[in-house]
Amino acid sequence: MRRLVVIATALAVLVAAASAFAATGGLNTYTATVKFSPNKAGTSKAPSAIGFTENYVAGGTNGNRTAPLTDIKTTVYGAVSNGKSFPTCSFGKISGAKSDAGCPKGALIATGSITAILGPVLDPSASDPNQIPCDPLLHVWNAGQGKVVYFFDETSTHTCGPIQTGDVSPFAGTAKTVGKNLVLNTPIPNGVSFPITGVEGSLTSLTLHYLKLTKAVKGKAAIYQASTACKSGKRPYSVAFTAESAPGATPVTQTVTGTQKCS
Repeated sequence: MRRLVVIATALAVLVAAASAFAATGGLNTYTATVKFSPNKAGTSKAPSAIGFTENYVAGGTNGNRTAPLTDIKTTVYGAVSNGKSFPTCSFGKISGAKSDAGCPKGALIATGSITAILGPVLDPSASDPNQIPCDPLLHVWNAGQGKVVYFFDETSTHTCGPIQTGDVSPFAGTAKTVGKNLVLNTPIPNGVSFPITGVEGSLTSLTLHYLKLTKAVKGKAAIYQASTACKSGKRPYSVAFTAESAPGATPVTQTVTGTQKCS
């Protein structure tokens, strides 16, 4: 039976000078904004260092929780990523330690958090009384050119029911230039959506702040994320969310698009 979902939250952040369109009519409902700061166009010969903030919200209809996501792909026009010039923290290191506390500070490329609902797999309804809120911190680490690693950190103020830091394994993503776009692809493994046997995690929101990072390398400034172009005074972006009603079901992808002014 196809599972539809209930809107869990509304978009809390409206970005000045930016526009975005919601994705509706599919398995889930999504809103997304990406705000860049600073937002200079730059050029390939004179790239401009940028940081940006992602705000994503998942929801739906029919009184059920958000169906499990399997992938989030963010595409940003006129941007590139340079992981090779910065410290790294590998998937293996974080996985082996079940912690990212030992990662070098300079390898951290983004910080933020998620909100989610833990509920029984056998009852996906949003009204089930056995649901537990979940809002761990989320760290993103440079793992080398084109590679990133995500890791959840539970604290006294950011908890996820019985789940503790290290119970959910790190998961890998990519940051690659495709044509004139920077594509951040984050496959979401089953261990994230189903952290405990019989329990499903339903994402309701995600906020990530990608840092503006620069570093001197052999007397020259290296930039982790750089702008090299804009399009007619704007920076287009899109966010493709892929979800499935149950493990192994046909994936459904919905895309949100937006723009922000740049100069």
